[in-house]
Amino acid sequence: MSPPSSNPSTDELLRHFRQAFTDSTLSTDEARRLRQELADHGQHGAALDELRHQLFAMARARFNSFQDKSAIEWLESASALLLPAETGPPAHTEVHFSPGTECVEAIQRFISHAAHRLDVCVFTISDDRLTDCLLTAHRHGVQIRLLTDDEKLFDKGSDIRQLAAAGIPVRTDVTENHMHHKFAVADGRVALTGSYNWTRSAALYNLENLLITDEPAVVRRFSSEFDRLWAQMTVYK
Repeated sequence: MSPPSSNPSTDELLRHFRQAFTDSTLSTDEARRLRQELADHGQHGAALDELRHQLFAMARARFNSFQDKSAIEWLESASALLLPAETGPPAHTEVHFSPGTECVEAIQRFISHAAHRLDVCVFTISDDRLTDCLLTAHRHGVQIRLLTDDEKLFDKGSDIRQLAAAGIPVRTDVTENHMHHKFAVADGRVALTGSYNWTRSAALYNLENLLITDEPAVVRRFSSEFDRLWAQMTVYK
């Protein structure tokens, strides 16, 4: 299932595209109607790019083989090159470093600014300040999905089980290797990444880095990777 969209007009458009997708054929009449609906809803810029991503996610969900999914991902990236270049404001990017509170405060802002959806893929979470931010966002209706490492679940101070008990969906790898990512995507529009672990020791002692950007191509890659891992990993109960 593709992640929920960010506004009612996109939900309606996705519903109509889904109906047209039932027989994997887009007739001339359907194409004309959908083109008119896109114009009526005024989809453009980041909203149009997010809709494209959701449509390709819908197509990926139809196929099971790695080769088919890879081909669709290639087609999504290639088709983006055919779109008119955006003339809007340049991407906003932040860079932060630890030790100190700079990184943790940036992550707190990132979480608190998420309006609809927050996908978090991190090695572990043991910093209560970040856990509290996630729980607050969850209580405010932000749809959170959390991917993490299966072995780190049982570390002293890990907050993963607390987050799962609060109703946040959690999935983990089940391998001898580590799910070592540290990235997140908010509303399909902003990505956060870097070496920074979501732990107190990272803030207090470690030399770490954190980058936050709304560059569409970067956000799209992280969002696609999260969806791929989410489909692949095991539900934590």
